Amino acid sequence: MSDIQINKQRKYNWNMVVILTLIPLIGVFGTGIYVYYNGIVWQEPVMMFIYWFLSGMGITMGYHRLFSHKAYKTNSFVEWVLMIFGSTALENTILKWSSDHRLHHTKAETEDDPYSITQGFWHAHIGWIVKNAPDDKTKVRGVKDLQKKSAVKFQNKYYYHIGIIVGFIIPMAIGFIYGRPLGALLWAGFLRLAIVHHATFFINSLCHYVGRRTYDFKSTARDSWIVSWFTFGEGYHNYHHKFQWDYRNGVKWFAYDPSKWIINGLSYFGITYDLKKVKEHVIMQNHFNSIRTQLTEKFNKSTKSCKVFYQSKVDRLHQKADSLFISWDEMELRYNNMVENGKAKNRTLLKELKNERRQYRAQLNKIKRNLNTIMFDIQKNRLRPELSA
Repeated sequence: MSDIQINKQRKYNWNMVVILTLIPLIGVFGTGIYVYYNGIVWQEPVMMFIYWFLSGMGITMGYHRLFSHKAYKTNSFVEWVLMIFGSTALENTILKWSSDHRLHHTKAETEDDPYSITQGFWHAHIGWIVKNAPDDKTKVRGVKDLQKKSAVKFQNKYYYHIGIIVGFIIPMAIGFIYGRPLGALLWAGFLRLAIVHHATFFINSLCHYVGRRTYDFKSTARDSWIVSWFTFGEGYHNYHHKFQWDYRNGVKWFAYDPSKWIINGLSYFGITYDLKKVKEHVIMQNHFNSIRTQLTEKFNKSTKSCKVFYQSKVDRLHQKADSLFISWDEMELRYNNMVENGKAKNRTLLKELKNERRQYRAQLNKIKRNLNTIMFDIQKNRLRPELSA
């Protein structure tokens, strides 16, 4: 048998292909058939939602923001809880998941990126899991900081035991209490797992096709509020790729990000601490940089007359914005010095700080509206006289 034939045979890990095919088939069609013949009782969808939420939070709060990015700190008890919840998602161990994810960020959209979108939607979604990769690309690396944690060490020994017992056997045991063990297993076990899996997979695939590139226009990652509803806030992917160490993904107050809300809420009780957070003016500055990149692209595709008409206006707006960002940054440095000198508790100073931030924000938002209007007009090749000055 030739080497080419062997390579073709080994292209896919058929055990993973079978498992990842059966889970959604049993979850969707198995549950559907069971409901057709046995109806629905309230315990099963409620239990599915609870399990979906807990396993999802184990991935978002635990695997992703705590272990992979160290975006906040917590005590050992919470680490154990998140480890158990994350194990029920059956997305591999914390060490392997974090190893792949850290590599994804450091080598984004390159050959070394485990789930690079440059290899297509299918590869980024699930193909990278079912394909047999070379040994040098499957090694666990870059996670020595996690190997000493008690929860991580325990999971490494008993990963499948935890996932199966907590994720399948316990729901089925609960089902015995109200006389429908199979229904509980299908709803809270297989259907829940299928939803968790593909919701997570969509972050790697759909979030590179649908949404806006608000903070880094050069990145393929996009912010999708739709995906966030199924992933507990993980859909704001463009922001996350720009500021991966921030404990938030949905940075705006109204952005659906329950992981952010829970992490922040627990911090008031000292359960979580050292929450990493990007400063507001840094976020806005990156937003402006993204707009600048988009405008350059629009100019390159526009007519010469349109470019001549708007270029000087755009340059002046960007210069004004740059000046405001410099002043804002200097103001923040002054505030940091006040904190170090113990003066930040002064209510008058805090009030002045908030007022200054509000003024900078208002001026920059006005500039941003003008830039967005110009960008829309350039796209339509339309000259707006009132914006020419």
